[in-house]
Amino acid sequence: MDFTRFRKEKVFQRGRGGSDAQHQADEALFHKLLERHEEIERHSRKIANGIETTTRITSGDRDLVKILQTHALGMKERFDGNRAIRSWDPLFVSLFDHRHEITFEYEMLEDGIRVRLGSENPEVQKIIDLHDQTLHAFIRYGFVAAREESPYTP
Repeated sequence: MDFTRFRKEKVFQRGRGGSDAQHQADEALFHKLLERHEEIERHSRKIANGIETTTRITSGDRDLVKILQTHALGMKERFDGNRAIRSWDPLFVSLFDHRHEITFEYEMLEDGIRVRLGSENPEVQKIIDLHDQTLHAFIRYGFVAAREESPYTP
């Protein structure tokens, strides 16, 4: 039986994107991280009004550390500029819809990055938590998780 006919078709809610050079560059970094997901370690902890994550490159590859850091900064720029990503994924659409209620702070580490996301709105905090689960899935499963709506559960 052909189960592909049961797959949900992606519906782009904020335009398909991907045609401009910056989007393509951001996507290339993301794909490199997905390809090498087994070299990435991520830990999360709850903080007041949100979450703090520490993501590290376990292989010690300095180029991959730079890719991770550049990716995180690129996502902050996209977030600040309302330049949506994964606009077919309802979680990311919601995240971008509530971007004005979310604080985004980061700290560069020698082997990765520490990020704090927070909000005074308890409903937005739930979105932040789901986003955190999604990024953990990307690191654990790579492209398998990235092809599915968030949060991915095998």
